[in-house]
Amino acid sequence: MKEKDNFEMVINLRRAVMGKRNVRSRRAMHIIRDTVARHFNAERVVLDPILNQVVSINGREKIQNRVTIAVTKIGEKTFLVRPVIKSE
Repeated sequence: MKEKDNFEMVINLRRAVMGKRNVRSRRAMHIIRDTVARHFNAERVVLDPILNQVVSINGREKIQNRVTIAVTKIGEKTFLVRPVIKSE
């Protein structure tokens, strides 16, 4: 299998949306971090601060159901996660 240096993926945040209202945004960030670590065998996952704004665009209690992210390898077993913003 080829090395995954740049990759786009869609993460479903249903588990976070169905949770308690006061921890939805925090749980969504954990789901994103855990999913990237699992798929890329990463030891360190760096989340872009803009990603938090994209997930909780309607407030931290009303988060998005799914988010499209771009994963970039920045070091050995270190990955940067950025949101994919659609240009229209």
